[in-house]
Order: sequence, then structure tokens, then C-alpha cells
Amino acid sequence: MRQFAVLILAAALSANVCAENAADMPMKWATPVKQDANLYRLDDKLYRSEQLTRSDAAAVQSLGIKSVINLRFFDRDDNETALSGSGIALFNKPLLTWRIKPKHIAETLYLIEQRQKQGPVLIHCYHGADRTGLISGMYRVIYQNWPIEEAKREMQQGPYGYHSIWRNIANMFTEEKVAKVREELARIRQRERKPKPVDKGMEIFFRRPFKKA
Repeated sequence: MRQFAVLILAAALSANVCAENAADMPMKWATPVKQDANLYRLDDKLYRSEQLTRSDAAAVQSLGIKSVINLRFFDRDDNETALSGSGIALFNKPLLTWRIKPKHIAETLYLIEQRQKQGPVLIHCYHGADRTGLISGMYRVIYQNWPIEEAKREMQQGPYGYHSIWRNIANMFTEEKVAKVREELARIRQRERKPKPVDKGMEIFFRRPFKKA
């Protein structure tokens, strides 16, 4: 009987250890694609990287990426050189690292979801770590239903090179801030669904029959 009790206790302790280890294990982080470009795959429609160069163009094209969104606030035209002739649509959505608000995050996420209708999207900043990490983390929460703390952990502890000096970015990962991002995103979607106002003057002009000269 005593031996049986010991076995039960050992099994319970083992189960507790396994549960603790499982809790410490992160959710599946982004998959490396080209690490010298800090290029990773979040899912089949979103990739992340640092600022691309000409040597990265072939890899980006091979992934079937249709749009690249540049989050850099300065030097916004580097992709025109790096991806010249690639046929990839280039977009600038500049984020000023120390002044990012939920509205800016929502605007960026909306651009991503709209461009994903055309195919995979790649987002990047200069290092591919901080602004890119923020948007990637919010994508995890909003679209992939990750827990906020898990998305924050990937941003900070993943192999992307996050700089801890940007505390304002880490502070975005709260229930309150995420709720604001969701609210702003819903507002943008609603606004974009509304029909655009027609210029009545131009409408009358184009409807008016023209006299033959």
C-alpha cells in the first residue's frame, strides 16, 4: 500500500513538473527564412524583416510576397532600390518609434489586412525588431488570438533583436491598449465601408448632354 502511495505521489509530482515546463514554453514563434535579413514567417500571409537590400530580393520574390510595407519614419525610399523591377507593391506606413499610438497600430493593421487580399505581405522597419515587433505582436493578438503576454514575450525574447530601451512599445501590450487598437480598427473598417460622397457638380457636368460642334 505504501509503495502504491509513493507511486501516486511520484506521478503527481511528475505531472506538476510537466505542466510547469509546458507553461514556460512559448507559443510557436515566427519561422526563420533568411536570418541575415532578419526575415521570418509569421503565417502564410505575413512576413517580417529588417530593411531589405538587393541581395534579399530573390528570397522575397520566391516567397510569393505581393506587398512590402515599410514602417521606417526616415529614409523611406530604400525599397525602390532593393526591390526595383520585382513587381512587388511598395507602401510606406511610417511609425515614429517613440510616439506610436493605438490609432497608428490600427491603421497599419488595416493596411496589412487589405493588402493580404492580393497575397502575402512583408513588414519591416530598419532593424526589423522594434516597430516591426510591435506590429507583429499586435497581429498575433488581433488576428491569431494569441494571449497578450505571449505576443509580448515573442517580441522581447524572440531572436529578432528587440531593444529594451523602447519601453513605450512594450507598454502597448496591455488589455487597455489592445482594446483601443481594436476600437480604432473597427472604426477604420466602418469608415472605409461607407460609400464615398459624390461631387454633385461634377456629376451634373458629366450627365449633361454635349452639343455637337
